[in-house]
Amino acid sequence: MAAKVHAIVSNIHDKENTVKSIKSRWRPRTIICILTIAVLALPAMFFSSFASVRTAYADSQPVFPDAHQDFLGGGSYAALFGNNTDPLSPGPSSPTGTGRPPRVGPNVRVNDPQLPFPKGLLGRSETTIASTDDGQFLVAGWNDARGFLRPPFGNTLPGTPGLSGYGFSTDGGLTWTDAGAPPVINHIVTRGDPWLDRGGLDNATFYYANLAVDDRLPGGQVTLGVSVHMGHFNNGVLTWSDVRLLQAPNYPNDFYDKESITMAKDGSGAGYVSVTNFRQLCGIPAFGFGQIEVWRTHDGGNTWQGPAIAGPDLTNTSTCDGSGVLQQSSSVGIGPNGEVYVTWQLGPTFSPSGTPSTNASIVVARSLDGGVTFSTPVVVANINSMRQDPPVGYNRNRLNDHPRIAVATSGPHKGRVYVVYYSADSPVTAAPIVPCPAGVSGTCIGQNLVSSQVSVTFSDDRGATWSTPTPLAPAVPATGVKRFWPVVSVEPGGNVDVVYYESQEQPTTSNPTCNVGVGGGVRRVGTANSLVNTFWVQSLDGGSTFSAPLKVSTATSNWCTTATNIRPNFGDYIGSASGGNHIFPTWADGRNGVPDTFYATILAGKS
Repeated sequence: MAAKVHAIVSNIHDKENTVKSIKSRWRPRTIICILTIAVLALPAMFFSSFASVRTAYADSQPVFPDAHQDFLGGGSYAALFGNNTDPLSPGPSSPTGTGRPPRVGPNVRVNDPQLPFPKGLLGRSETTIASTDDGQFLVAGWNDARGFLRPPFGNTLPGTPGLSGYGFSTDGGLTWTDAGAPPVINHIVTRGDPWLDRGGLDNATFYYANLAVDDRLPGGQVTLGVSVHMGHFNNGVLTWSDVRLLQAPNYPNDFYDKESITMAKDGSGAGYVSVTNFRQLCGIPAFGFGQIEVWRTHDGGNTWQGPAIAGPDLTNTSTCDGSGVLQQSSSVGIGPNGEVYVTWQLGPTFSPSGTPSTNASIVVARSLDGGVTFSTPVVVANINSMRQDPPVGYNRNRLNDHPRIAVATSGPHKGRVYVVYYSADSPVTAAPIVPCPAGVSGTCIGQNLVSSQVSVTFSDDRGATWSTPTPLAPAVPATGVKRFWPVVSVEPGGNVDVVYYESQEQPTTSNPTCNVGVGGGVRRVGTANSLVNTFWVQSLDGGSTFSAPLKVSTATSNWCTTATNIRPNFGDYIGSASGGNHIFPTWADGRNGVPDTFYATILAGKS
């Protein structure tokens, strides 16, 4: 039995195998889910059920090449570490507290208290949020580990199936209802990578985009594509009434990952979903290094057309040797005259050996015909990729270079397009193999402590040319401070808001060694810890200058000591929206010992 368990676990690890392994063997593998259950900690009965599901479907489902597993937005299992505590208490009666602005209101946990197996699984991360114009009605979303215990992923927990959770607030974010997963409609089950927005013909429809699977396929191994739930607030409750499925043209041999959604706020009903398509190339399913595609609707989401290609695949198909340029992590925005902009990471570049380059670019493509066609991508910034420089407490051995985009639709800089991104302070190569601490087996690697900075650039000519990038926070030292995952929004009137993470990478007396499993039997070890907080900055002059960073989180999270059942433990991004001189950030927070989804209302000035 132990040998079978070891084989199952080895088969679902999120690991960076070289292209040599692809050439030498092509045994069938099911596609790794965006989040995969913590199998090592579960009872033997659950092992048996999980194994039988995988065996039954292994030969009928497409294979995702070993060397490309780690391109996906999610990963594999993580160990189950212990019980959750719930020290939170209610905040004051104002969403932003009291005192002079700018000020941050109370930090509020959005999701319900978490329970370990068998009554639940730990992890609520990769956050997103949407709001009404006045910020009174809010919807937040996150990856939800509980879904692995419900069909089609498992069979031990009652409740609505799905790996994406959501919550809503009707009092400006003071209190929240954890509503579980969106309903299963037409057999469509959410599978993570959540992204929310509001718009539609009535400008009051909430749209929840996710990857999706079919509940009639046990195990949920294969993405159907992207699902888009549509819902409204009725009598103080958010109700999802319908769903649409956007599917790769060559499904199931093409594989969709990492979608984003944006909806127009002018009542036109326009909306767009961008997505990465890992295409079947060289006769191998999902062999490509990523093609950026965009779907469109002009009737409020009732029908969708596409996909249009914004970033053509850059896999080397002349040799089919596993070399190419990775394209991933897109974000889409709409201009005041219906322009469509999509940004993503272009790179790193992979050699036939499977080794990535240390550089990458942030690019933008635009459409001036409502998303039917897109221009050639324009480089807005060249960066030192953070791929091999994740925060030391991040339980995956790489980090996506995820840019975000927003457009001013009113105010003195109407039409200005903003892109925020992050870059390592210097080129970063793979961490070296180091001796494992006493009592730790397997392979151990060291910590990369290279600092990173968040920056903004903007365009006033519909994405043709871009400003010199501006750092959003003071200069970082060469090592020890990582700023990453910025998300930008533009308020009516033109104020620009950016929320981001900052990880102070330094030793602590409470945890002398940070020892984190990153998948594939590999552990990252070292003396530095990831001490993470969320920050906000604002520009009142169209992005030329920004305020000093204001800390949003009221407690520091140590990612090295946070218990989770999912990889990556804190997701791939955070969320924020803004309006009416208020900002609505949401982020994954580890203050309770597990990744929870947190929220705070920020008041920027007089209101």
